[in-house]
Amino acid sequence: MRSAIESFEAGFNRLTHFFAALVAISIGLFAVLIPLNLLLIKTGVGNFAWLYESVEYTLFSGVFLGAPWVLQQGAHVKVDIVTQSLPATVAVRLERLMDGFGAVLCLVLCSYGVRSAWQEFVEDTLPDKDLRIDTWIMMSVFAFAFLMLAVEFLLRMRRAKVIVAKEETAASEAGL
Repeated sequence: MRSAIESFEAGFNRLTHFFAALVAISIGLFAVLIPLNLLLIKTGVGNFAWLYESVEYTLFSGVFLGAPWVLQQGAHVKVDIVTQSLPATVAVRLERLMDGFGAVLCLVLCSYGVRSAWQEFVEDTLPDKDLRIDTWIMMSVFAFAFLMLAVEFLLRMRRAKVIVAKEETAASEAGL
């Protein structure tokens, strides 16, 4: 029987995979729609006037909502030469310390995002663009993404032993 934290982590992992899939699909759509739009413009048929601003909004959302999945996969930029040179128990402690720092930092940024989203909602601001999505919605994406990152950092603290062991194995296979 799974514990509550294991069930939460499994659900959270499904959510991060869902966002990663959405980001991948959106990038694939851009790869098709941008050349199609250029073809439409060159042939004089018309264009997708909304395309470039939708790409901008989607890239903003995708970078932030995809970040927890990247962190979960260990595909983020990380200098692990220090942890590899330390004894395993010390490396695990350092990993947990850095993950704790990352969680706190992400919660600070989440708090900033929530305050900004609320202020933008109250002021009812809209960007000066053709495709207008309320600014508070984009700030809410920012806040939610940093909340997800904080959760992933906390889950990484729980998995620190596995993470350090996996990095050590990868380093030895690479000849380091």
